[in-house]
Amino acid sequence: MSIQIPPQDYEYDVFFSYKRHPQMLDWTRRVYELFKFQLTLELGGIEARVFFDEREIEVGQRWPDELRGAIRQSKCLVCIWSPIYFQSTWCVSEWRSFLAREQALGANEKIQLIAPLKYHDGEHFPQEARDTQWRDVSEFTSSSPAFWSSRKALQLEDELKRFSREVAAIVQSSPTFRADWPIVEGSAMLRPTIPLAKL
Repeated sequence: MSIQIPPQDYEYDVFFSYKRHPQMLDWTRRVYELFKFQLTLELGGIEARVFFDEREIEVGQRWPDELRGAIRQSKCLVCIWSPIYFQSTWCVSEWRSFLAREQALGANEKIQLIAPLKYHDGEHFPQEARDTQWRDVSEFTSSSPAFWSSRKALQLEDELKRFSREVAAIVQSSPTFRADWPIVEGSAMLRPTIPLAKL
């Protein structure tokens, strides 16, 4: 019988959290690749360790155990926020797990461990998310392959350079690893009610 030794340090710099959707997937992959490259540069050329899961969780598979481990063993969370992100049970669990970690560190430390990119909207986010500072890339999103040859794609790359610098600062100031970082398993969130404009 083998004895499992708990990890002693982080395995990943970043847990990359996103909602799989056919219309967003190609864009998300490209953003992930650009972000990881820029983060590597910001970390002095040491390859950034980013957890990016492309598998869908199927009933009966054990991917959730792997995700729990990856959350605990990641220094911070980068997330792609859109209204559908908050309709995903696993996305909400990933986000809330890092919120709980921030809270476990105490209000005095004011540690930021969550770095969101806003893909779309903002009004349909839960209040806790609306209260969080994000980098807005919503004008640089497209499902068209032609987008990546456009001026907007160059602007997105500039945004990701700045974003990667911010994330590198989070990675470098992350708290000491703890094997008992909280995991919050939740459910998809109800959409907030937005008052209709008067005609």
